[in-house]
Amino acid sequence: MSDNRVEEAISCLRDGMNCSQAIFSVYGHHLGVDRDRCLKIASVFGGGINNTGNVCGAVTGAIMAIGLKHGDLKYGEVGIKDLTELPKSYGVASEFTKKFKERNVTIICRELIDHDLLTAEDIEHAFKTGAFNNCPKFVKDAAEILEKML
Repeated sequence: MSDNRVEEAISCLRDGMNCSQAIFSVYGHHLGVDRDRCLKIASVFGGGINNTGNVCGAVTGAIMAIGLKHGDLKYGEVGIKDLTELPKSYGVASEFTKKFKERNVTIICRELIDHDLLTAEDIEHAFKTGAFNNCPKFVKDAAEILEKML
């Protein structure tokens, strides 16, 4: 495991990147994508996908990295009958999600930080109450899991 990449992702978060950027800028760059492009792509996935409280940005950043490593260039075949016919990236992403849930119970941002993030007031309240204080843990967990999977 590369502790350097795990620490780099945590450092990115502490330096002001959102959780998705912190993961994807490190792992996307490691997989050959220009770091600035990674930052732009991941910029709208923080706060549970554009501050909607949905899937944690650390998870989306990791799943994008999994797609870079294991993704398929075709859209898939019509008539897939079961999950064994899905591209490899689906299985790897599912395994990542399972491992993240084992550590954190959920992948949903609003459940992880106990705030909806749907209004400016709630986002402000989340900052004031320290709701994002656990985000370095989520970034660390995502990075550690990715290190074992990539």
